[in-house]
Amino acid sequence: MAFSIHRTSLVDFQPAAHIVDSNDDSRHSLQKLVASMGFVAVTFASPAEFLEGAAQGRRGCLILSLPAPAYTGLGVLEQLATLPDALPIIVVTDCNSVPPAVRAVQLGVAAYLQRHCFSETSLWEAIHAAFARDAVQRAAYERRQALLARYSELSLRERHILELIIQGCDHKQIADDLNVSRRTVENRRSKIMSKLGADTFPQLIAISIELGISADRKPGS
Repeated sequence: MAFSIHRTSLVDFQPAAHIVDSNDDSRHSLQKLVASMGFVAVTFASPAEFLEGAAQGRRGCLILSLPAPAYTGLGVLEQLATLPDALPIIVVTDCNSVPPAVRAVQLGVAAYLQRHCFSETSLWEAIHAAFARDAVQRAAYERRQALLARYSELSLRERHILELIIQGCDHKQIADDLNVSRRTVENRRSKIMSKLGADTFPQLIAISIELGISADRKPGS
C-alpha cells in the first residue's frame, strides 16, 4: 500500500495528537478523551486519510488504533514508523498477544497500550512523552536537513577534499593527490568550512561525522 503526501493545514504546525482509528465510536471516544486532557486532537478514519493530508513539519504524535489481532495492522505500523519525518507512535489496541507488542517495540513505538486496561494517566503520560520525543527528533531532523543542504553546495572537488580530510590526510598529502599547491588546499578547506558553517577544524570533523561522510560513504547513502 503506497501513501502520498499532499495537503497542509494549520494543525500541521502545532503539537497535536493525530488519532487514526477506523471505528467511528472508538475514534470519537479517543478524541474526546485526549481533548479533555488539554491536547489538540485530530482524527482520521484510516492511515491513508492521515497521510493524504500530511506535510513535513507536522508536530506531536500519532495515536494508531490497531484491531485485534494487532498483527493485521503491523504492515501499516511499519510504513508509518519508517517515514522520513515520522511522528512518535502510540499504539492503542484490543489485542493482548505478545508478538505484535514485541514487533511494535522493535519499530520504536513510543507506547503500546491495551485498550481495556490503560488508564487516563498512562495515556496522558504517553502523549506528553511522545510530544517531547517529537521535539527532539524534529530538531535533529531539521538540523540534518540543513546540513545536507549546505553539503549540496560543495563542488565535487570540495567534497573530495573533505573526504580526504576525514581520512586523516594532511594538506601536503591532499595537494600531492590532487596535483595542486598546499595554499590551494588551504583555501578550499576554508571555503568548505564556511559552506558547512564550521568555525573550527574540530567542528568540521564533527559535522562530517554527523553527516556520515567518509571516503566510501556519502551523506544520505
